[in-house]
Amino acid sequence: MNPTSFKNKFESFTYKSIMELEDIINKSELNIPISHETKILKTPVEFQDIYFPNRLSINPMEGFDSGIDGSPTELTYRRYKKYAKGGAGLIWFEACAISENCRSNEHQLMITEQNVKNFKELVIKVREICNKTLKDLGFSNECVLILQLNHSGRYSRSGGIKYPIRAFDNSELDAAISVSKKDGLIISDDKLKELEDIWVRKAILANEAGFDGVDIKACHGYLISELLSARSREDSEYGGKNLDDRTKFFLNIIKKLKSELKSSSNFFITTRLGIYDGIPYPNGFGVKERENQNFPVSVDLTEPIKLVKQLYQQGVRLINISAGNPHYTPHLTRPYNTPVEGEQLPAENPLYGVSRIINLTSLIKQQIPKDMVLVGSCYSFLRQYAGYVVAGLIQGKIVDICGFGRMGFANPNFPRQIFQQGKIDKKKTCVTCSKCSELMKVGKATGCVLRDPQYI
Repeated sequence: MNPTSFKNKFESFTYKSIMELEDIINKSELNIPISHETKILKTPVEFQDIYFPNRLSINPMEGFDSGIDGSPTELTYRRYKKYAKGGAGLIWFEACAISENCRSNEHQLMITEQNVKNFKELVIKVREICNKTLKDLGFSNECVLILQLNHSGRYSRSGGIKYPIRAFDNSELDAAISVSKKDGLIISDDKLKELEDIWVRKAILANEAGFDGVDIKACHGYLISELLSARSREDSEYGGKNLDDRTKFFLNIIKKLKSELKSSSNFFITTRLGIYDGIPYPNGFGVKERENQNFPVSVDLTEPIKLVKQLYQQGVRLINISAGNPHYTPHLTRPYNTPVEGEQLPAENPLYGVSRIINLTSLIKQQIPKDMVLVGSCYSFLRQYAGYVVAGLIQGKIVDICGFGRMGFANPNFPRQIFQQGKIDKKKTCVTCSKCSELMKVGKATGCVLRDPQYI
């Protein structure tokens, strides 16, 4: 098998056994480790003054099922109760908007002074169920719950209408979501300064609601993520060629939040960080400084590694790694078997996409202090064999915790299945059909249309 031709040719998931998958991985020279010792996923992870009970996480996936005021609804409860019964030691709650005008959907969660009590009730219920589940499964440590806070940036909507709030102009990103330069605006420095304080206030509310930590979201092309690549942003202290200027907004939020938290507080700050988006220089992050490259361009993690080290200096000890921009080229973020309706198949084998983010995560892991915990992602394409791969990743110390997004929609009991049967149930697994992404794209409540009749 020619590894290059394998990489550049899309192939559907047709693997009949783990042996067949392992054979393909070896012949194509992909870095996707496999271990049948899935018991390693039951081991705890030390983190600051606590332990994560096991090596599996529910990664953040928007359900778009909040009330108009941003409060969790019965449908929100339904989803998170399922996650809590599944056995993952870490539940990373989905993107929660920091204000009304930065929501990507009018039913995106949004935490406010008025509804923080509603989030607190959700946290209490999820924690109660999750800790009971963990105890029943034989774990001695309690669950960890994180709330992700986000500004949707160029993917914001106002009154249900697309209203991009950009860090800089990019016609290709505009075209991908069918907007023009005249739609929306480029956010000003003054407004960014205001948003720093708003973000801090909402993080304090997350603490008040009872979450263990807060994620300052910095991936997938949203506001902070876009600022990281804002080299073409002119006359701004939050953009330009200097990385310190492009990370200023992000790091200012963390510094201000640290100063607001009491020294005795166990509430921690984390981030889901996009370390590579594949977008050609100068508008990409984690990419080589070379003009006229085609997407996805060559990787250069110099800036992401520098940022991770800056985060460490600010006391961040947990990072969730991701890549790509799902609004522009989703196969980098979530390799799939079938694209969203109307989209073309990428000229890339999805297994290569899985291998790419494993390689990127491994490179970050090699450069960071041992007490920084990394959460990996991008495993749902592997279906019923995912448990063997994430066991291989943990065994190889490539990552500390493995997070699943789409698999959680389709099969929230996947951790329990791995812990009890040593593998994920083939008949309940995610098949990466992109139907959940289609629901997101049209603004509907989101879940698995194949496994859950609620979303048909």
